[in-house]
Order: sequence, then structure tokens, then C-alpha cells
Amino acid sequence: MSSDDFSIRIEGLSKCYQIYAQPRDRLKQFLLPRFRRAAALKEKAYFREFWALRDFALQVKPGETVGIIGRNGSGKSTLLQLICGTLTATHGSIEMRGRVAALLELGAGFNPEFTGRENIRLNAAVLGLDEETIDLKFDAIAAFADIGDFIEQPVKTYSSGMLVRVAFAVAIHVDPAVLIVDEALSVGDFAFQNKCIQKLRQLRDAGVTLFFVSHDLNIVQTICDRVVWLDRGEIKASGLPAPVCQEYQISMLGEAPPEAKPATDFISQQDTGLARYVDVRIADVPSNADQTFMLGDSIRFSFTIEALAALDEIVFTISVYRADGDWILGQTSRESGVRWDPVSAGTLVSGRLLLQPLCLVPGDYLAAFSACSTDLALTYALTDLVIPFSVRAPRPTWGRFEHPAVWTHA
Repeated sequence: MSSDDFSIRIEGLSKCYQIYAQPRDRLKQFLLPRFRRAAALKEKAYFREFWALRDFALQVKPGETVGIIGRNGSGKSTLLQLICGTLTATHGSIEMRGRVAALLELGAGFNPEFTGRENIRLNAAVLGLDEETIDLKFDAIAAFADIGDFIEQPVKTYSSGMLVRVAFAVAIHVDPAVLIVDEALSVGDFAFQNKCIQKLRQLRDAGVTLFFVSHDLNIVQTICDRVVWLDRGEIKASGLPAPVCQEYQISMLGEAPPEAKPATDFISQQDTGLARYVDVRIADVPSNADQTFMLGDSIRFSFTIEALAALDEIVFTISVYRADGDWILGQTSRESGVRWDPVSAGTLVSGRLLLQPLCLVPGDYLAAFSACSTDLALTYALTDLVIPFSVRAPRPTWGRFEHPAVWTHA
């Protein structure tokens, strides 16, 4: 994209709020600095700074759909309000080309005492349409909103779904160059969501730039060309939807697993008095290498226990937990009909486990192993969650597993 091929260009955008501990500090800040300057005294601030957005930069070309994701309080709404002009930036610049239409807070810009018809005309006029154009477009707007006779009722009687129908219908019919949607589709039913997404695609194909903010990562990955992840007012990541949304989703689940330790390190495990693990690792991968696998890859574990007492037949188990503590996988060698023969004290028993293909969806995981009696009643040895690994995918995924499947025509 050339430097001149853009619909929005944002450079160094920052927004700082002054936070006062108590109401009287606001009055102090208004009055006292003037007196201190007059008396040649050092100035004192009676507030603390909160940067809702800091040094944000982005260039968006016509027809591009950009998704903005992030936790509550990350600066998403502040960014959109700065773009729309309802907030003034502390630093930085925004250069826009064409008319901007926005769906921000639900009901923003609507007079609750006015009817739907009156609000449509009012909002269309605010967005720059003249009376003649509004008359020409009104029937199309009302048809898209599809709220029937409620169009003649005050919007204070509307449900949230009806309100967003009217607001969305106005925004997409004013011929915007830039359309900003902030969580508006989250209150609509599926039929309306489908209609909105179809319309958004038509607008995008017509060269309209879309800014789309949502906590629904499925929709973000479906309609966006690029995703920006905001964290505490700063860009955490920006790029293709699937990898950025994966990293964001994983960050919401919990902390990443600790770095893998060399195999010679002490293995954290339970003291059973019957056996102990002397080795457990991801096989064929150096212990200090990146323990990240792609969905569909193979992952092989190797393990060895030392019998501290005579043991009957042995089965091994694996448990895999997601970083947020959710138990994702629990399997034993017994299901595969694999057992290890009885052994005497001092004997080493080794084995391998191959997970192929790897069906876990993108995330950070921790694995633990155990050795048990064949009825699983006795635990011979049990590690803590000592094996960290991660899974990523080159495309969007859903759920917790991607099960091998064969789809055919009937």
C-alpha cells in the first residue's frame, strides 16, 4: 500500500485522562497552578495521568476491513471515539477521507422521545444527507431495519435489538467511506446478524473501509482482513486475523507455560514409595528448543520410571491441562491394550506415547504422566504438570479439539 492509498491514516495517537482522587482536587488543579506560577513557585499537579491510548499508528486502505480486539479497558472505544471526533486527542493526528458513519454505544445519537422515523431522519441529517436524499433513502432504511409499525413509536419503547436494527440501517445507507461498528451485532438475532454481515461484505466490495470491534472472535476472523490487538492502550499485535486472534484468545485463558527445563533437571512428582520418574520429556525435540507444534502435527513423549518396589503389570497415563487449568485430555495405555510386564525393585521401565495427529486447538498446555496398576487403583508414580508445550494453527479453529473427520456428499 502506497503512502497516499488510504482512507484512514493515524499517527502517534494518544489520549490521556486526568484522574482525581477527590472532587476538590479538580478545583485545586483549576486554580492553584496559576497562583503558583504567579508566585514563581514550582507547579504541582493534583491528578494522576491515565493513558487510555498511547502512540497508536495505523494506515487503512479503501475497502479494507480491520478488526479491533482487546480486553475491556484496553482502549478500543477510546480509539473509535477519537476517529469519530467525539473525543479530542492528547497527541497525534488522524487523517480521514470521506464520510464516517459509526455505531458506537447502543442508542448513541438517538432521542428516546422521538419516533424511529424521526430518529432516522435526524441521524441521516447529522451524517450529512440533505432532505431530498433522506426522502429517497428512507424506505430502504426502514425496510432493512424491519421493525414494522414500531417505526412510528418512540425509541424509548424499543428493545435493544430493535434499536440496533434502526441504527445499523441508517449507518449503512448514508454512503459512508468509513463505517465503524462497535459490538453492534452482539445484540441482534442470527437472522439479522446474517443480513448485516452480507451487507458489510457488499460495502467492503464497494470500497468502504470497515472498522469492526467485537469480542466475538468468530465474526472477527470471518469478515476481517486484518486484526489489531490492543492491550492497555498500546498495540500488542497486528496482522492476519487467525494468528492474532489465537494469541489473544490464549492470553485470555491464562499465563503461558514455563520454559521447558533440561531433561536432567529434577522432575517434580509425588512421593508414592513405589516408583519414581527419572525421565519424562517431549521426544525428538531439544529440551531448550521452542516447544510449539502446529495443529495436525505429531507429538511424541518419552518416559522412564524406576521401580522402588516390586510392581505388578503397569499402564501409563497422560493428562493434559490448558493454561487456565481446564483438564483437556486424559488417556491411558490400557485403552490401546498396551501394558508393561511386572518388574522387581530397581528396574527401569521406559515407553513412548505418540499423539498423531495433534487434535488440540491453539493454546498453551501442560502435561503430566503417571504409572498405575492395570485397574488404575494403585498409582506407582505421578509427575506434576512438568511438560509445557503450545499448539498453533494457520487458520481459525473452534472448540477445544479438532477431531479427524471425513466429510462426503450424500
